[in-house]
Amino acid sequence: MRAHTGMSDNKRIAVILAAHGEAETSRFAENYRVSRRTLEHAAAVMGVPPVLQIGISLFSALKKKLNPRRKGSPHNRISREQARELQNYLGERSGNGRIVFDVHAAFSASDPSLEEVIEKTKHHDAQILVSMSPVDNDLTCGQLCRYLARTRPADDLSRVKVISRFWCDAALHQLCAAHVVAASAEPRLGRSERHVLLLLFHGTLVTDGSGELPAFRTGLDETMAFAASLTELLGSDVRHPYGRIMTAFLNHDVGGEWTRPSFEETAALLADSGVSNVALFAAGYFADGNETVYREQELRSMLPACTITTIPCLNASPAFAGYLNGRVAGAVSQIMLTPFP
Repeated sequence: MRAHTGMSDNKRIAVILAAHGEAETSRFAENYRVSRRTLEHAAAVMGVPPVLQIGISLFSALKKKLNPRRKGSPHNRISREQARELQNYLGERSGNGRIVFDVHAAFSASDPSLEEVIEKTKHHDAQILVSMSPVDNDLTCGQLCRYLARTRPADDLSRVKVISRFWCDAALHQLCAAHVVAASAEPRLGRSERHVLLLLFHGTLVTDGSGELPAFRTGLDETMAFAASLTELLGSDVRHPYGRIMTAFLNHDVGGEWTRPSFEETAALLADSGVSNVALFAAGYFADGNETVYREQELRSMLPACTITTIPCLNASPAFAGYLNGRVAGAVSQIMLTPFP
C-alpha cells in the first residue's frame, strides 16, 4: 500500500540521510548503547565476540563519563540540521508540487535507528537512502544494502535507491576544495611551506592480526583514491596559503595494522619541521563528531608554538545541501524514469 498524499498524481518520496550516530551526552547509558550498536554492526563483518563487545562498550562509556572534556558529540545534531537544510532545498524544487519529499536523519548506532526509519517510510512511493560517509565500505553503504536485501522483496527494491560513491565524485572533490579555500582567506598569510593543510581521513584496517588482508571491504582503496584526488586538486589551487598539504588517518589501532601515517605520526613529523600554521580539515567526514572535534586540542598540545585552526566538515552548509539535492534529483529521475527539475 502506498502512502496517500491527498492528490492522486503526487508522489511522496522519503529521503533518508543514513549517518553513523553518536552519543549526544556524556551519560554512561547512552554511550554504552551507542558503542554496543556500533560493535554489533562491526561484528557482522569482523567477528567481534559478544563478550568483547560488552567489555569494550563498558570501558568506552566509562571513559567518556569520567572525561570532563567530553561533553557529548555534535554529530547527531549536525545530521538533523543537514536533513532540515536538504528538506528546505528540495521543497523549493519539488517539481511544481508533483513530488513531496520527507527528509529524515537516521543512525546506525543511535536513535532514530536506520531500520526504524526505513520501515516507517516503506509505503512511500520511493525511498532514497543517502550513505552519509564519503567512503564506501562494508560498515557504511554495505550495511544499508545488506539490510535492504534481507528485508525487502526484490520487486520492491525498484522503488529504492542508495546514493553512495562520493569518494570518486569529482563534484564532491570540487565542493570540498571550495570549502577549504573559502575558510582559508587570510590576507596576511602568503603561500609558504610553513603553512600546512592537514587532511584527516577515517583510518582503515590494512591487514588483520595475522598479517592477512581483511575478509571484508574496508574502503582502503577508496580512501586512498579520494585523498590523492583532493590533495592534487588543492595543490593546484593558488587561492590558499598552504605550501604543504599532508594526509593523516584517524585510526583505532586494534586488530591489526592500520593506515599510515596516523594522526599521531604526522603530528610528530610536524613538530620537527618548523611549521608556524596548521589547518585541520576532516575530509573523510560529512559531519563533525567525536573523531574530529578534539583534534585541534590534541595537536595544539603537541605543537604549542604553532597556530592551529580547524576548518569544519561540510556539516549543514547550503553548498552541501545543494550538492545533495543534485544527487537526489538524479536518483529520483532513475526511479521515476522522468527528468526531475
